[in-house]
Amino acid sequence: MARLKGKNALFEMLRAEGVTHVFGNPGTAEAPIMDTLRSYKDIKYILAVQEGVAVGMADGYARATGRPSFLSLHIHVGMINGLSLLFDSFSGNTPVVMTAGNSDVRKLVEGRSDLAEFPKQVTKWSAEVTHPDQMAAAVRRAFQEARTPPRGPTFLSLSANALDGEGDADIRPSADYYYAAAPEPAAIASAVRMLAAAQRPIMIVGDRVAQSGGMNEAVRVAELTGSAVYTGFYSEVCFPTDHPQYVGAFSLRNPAAKAALGAADVVIVVGFKAFGDFFYHGQSSLPGTARLVHIDNDVREIGRTEATEVGIFADTRLALAALSAALEADGGKASGTKGSDERRRSLAAQARARQDAFMAAVDKAGDRRPMLPARMMVELARAMPRDAVVVDDSISSKAAVMGAIKFSKPGSMYAQRGGAIGWGMGGALGVKLAVPERPVIAVLGDGSAMMTVQGLWTAANYQIPVVYLVCNNASYRILKVNMRVYHQMVLDRAPDLGGLVGMDFGKPFDFARIASAFDIAGDRISDPAKLGPAIRKAVDSGKPAMIDVEIDGSV
Repeated sequence: MARLKGKNALFEMLRAEGVTHVFGNPGTAEAPIMDTLRSYKDIKYILAVQEGVAVGMADGYARATGRPSFLSLHIHVGMINGLSLLFDSFSGNTPVVMTAGNSDVRKLVEGRSDLAEFPKQVTKWSAEVTHPDQMAAAVRRAFQEARTPPRGPTFLSLSANALDGEGDADIRPSADYYYAAAPEPAAIASAVRMLAAAQRPIMIVGDRVAQSGGMNEAVRVAELTGSAVYTGFYSEVCFPTDHPQYVGAFSLRNPAAKAALGAADVVIVVGFKAFGDFFYHGQSSLPGTARLVHIDNDVREIGRTEATEVGIFADTRLALAALSAALEADGGKASGTKGSDERRRSLAAQARARQDAFMAAVDKAGDRRPMLPARMMVELARAMPRDAVVVDDSISSKAAVMGAIKFSKPGSMYAQRGGAIGWGMGGALGVKLAVPERPVIAVLGDGSAMMTVQGLWTAANYQIPVVYLVCNNASYRILKVNMRVYHQMVLDRAPDLGGLVGMDFGKPFDFARIASAFDIAGDRISDPAKLGPAIRKAVDSGKPAMIDVEIDGSV
């Protein structure tokens, strides 16, 4: 076994794990790391000048590569700044290994912070390395925990003496385990019996379907059952949005979705938290006549909020494949019947009607200024390259993104998730570093973009060619949308959005000028007809670019 200084053991383990990028913002506590990094030319440090940008980059990179990323922040003051966006990583099962330097453990009298306590609520595992002998094993476990389903971030506090001291170092990567657990045959059989009798089935799929590579299997189950398909919070491509059975994002706040749930006799939830929402909707969202099948690789979610008749703890792709095979072998009892065919035809007609209504609203508005969010996204859909990756942090304009752009291929879209805003600026940089051969276009809300606008410095400093489009409605529009819901659902009265405090930007942000300050090409667009050419010019430049788009912010 090798004898190494802890800081060298750290980097040897990063090499063993295949790490090529470190995302971070350093401080004095990270001096041993930054000093040693000079000897590891194969590992590139990507500097952010605000911690949220670094967390966003690590999250985007991990999601686009499918592997754990490595994030280095500064002791308590920097690490705590990053925790809000690490909450998004935790909520979305992103495998990020986060570290922060800490003072020497011998500083007992002077006092030192217990850094490992801070991130415990937003990580799968949080610990402190207090001796160089612990370094290699601790790093190996951090990567192992992060990559094991249900995936998620981990945290290591690295004490100064553990970094600069010498100890034994067993340099071996985390194990190449096979995590995909097959479903119980009895559970699949129970689900098939339920679906065979279903007259009004619906299916709700989430990101853990995408993470398992199970999109095609989800499509097959939907087609065999004739189910209307909703997605949870669509932040990765878990179901093709151009499929005729796709209805849209499920929300208890959406009257049509809630009505569909109320009419369903069988509900299949896959890789998604069943019916979660910020507002209280009662102890159960399921009608008494509906029966729930919940498939997930996160056992904590099955039966968590709703009475579940069949819970299937398994890899979502394998479970969906087993379910479709069993449905096909069932002799057509749950598929291919007249009722199933009629449901599919009806859903296809409804999908065409929704798309026609969306485009009719865009056409009716014409070149109106400020332009509708839908017009902005239609221009984007027409102008962006076919192989582009969309990074969606548009917040309240998300419905317009999903209405205008059809996502049918895994890896073509990554979106914000979890509730903390500011992800997209850094997230897009991380995605671009992961897929340098593909154009990356980030669509950001103006409030979210301003949270981490320092990411433009990183884009300029490393010449990372992300094209940013900001939906500039000069407000926190999402708060107005949710205020309407609060008035209706909680206060049980008609919405009153007049005179709201703290939701409008009296002085709107000028992102084109901010970008110019970082020597990034900036363009401010108010004329819808000029948006498409501006997008094409920015993509063709091969450089980072900012397009600040004035849109209608009315609610």
